[in-house]
Amino acid sequence: MSTPVVRSLDGEQLADLIMRLLLDSGLRERLAADGAAAVAADAGELECLETIDLDELDAAARRFRSTIWRLGAGGSLASAFPRSVSALAADGIGDAELLDGFLGSPRFSRFRLIPYSGPGVSVEEAFAAFLLDLTEERVADAAILRETVGHELMIALFAALACEQPLSFVIESEGIVETGRGHAALRRYAPASLVSWGEATPDAGQASVPYAYFATPAGITRGVISQRVATAFAVEPTAESDAARRALSRRGLW
Repeated sequence: MSTPVVRSLDGEQLADLIMRLLLDSGLRERLAADGAAAVAADAGELECLETIDLDELDAAARRFRSTIWRLGAGGSLASAFPRSVSALAADGIGDAELLDGFLGSPRFSRFRLIPYSGPGVSVEEAFAAFLLDLTEERVADAAILRETVGHELMIALFAALACEQPLSFVIESEGIVETGRGHAALRRYAPASLVSWGEATPDAGQASVPYAYFATPAGITRGVISQRVATAFAVEPTAESDAARRALSRRGLW
């Protein structure tokens, strides 16, 4: 009787197996306790799993986690989302839990760690989406935290827009428009959120305050704007929006 031929994993299947091993601590534990045959989905996976050094796998998984946490425009995800991470820590959700949850979430799969592996969002946008999901599930008074996550994401995205062209990732956040000099976006935030960020205190009584972000080759400009300036972001051009854009253009922002 002839021996069945084992079909080795192709590149995509091998990459998928490696990612599962790096991300799933339970899978690594079962592999160590029960052996390759107990966790392999087929003969091709068994062929690979039987060659793995478990100590090297654990070390690689630790390095991978550390690499993901260090990604981000500010040097790490924690420094890209400092207020958001601090607020969650005050609710008892620390860095380790954030990283474990992020790596195990569907949001992480939207990020492409390996260049040229297909389009994906930035690690900051993937992490922000995860934080918003977590906020809805775990934080009772989430209004300011949701706006804080969005604000810190915009800062990260505009840092990339100001210095990285063409972008190595796609942006899924809505409302970012191209200008003659770069990109701009308008958001509206609650006064309490702005106060918590140390921004200029808006006039009392406003339900929401217009806040703009601008990315140009000169860098990033952001802050509270007037309602008149906010008309620059009108979808349908008007005399007022044209005037606002001309004023921003004279300042080198549009």
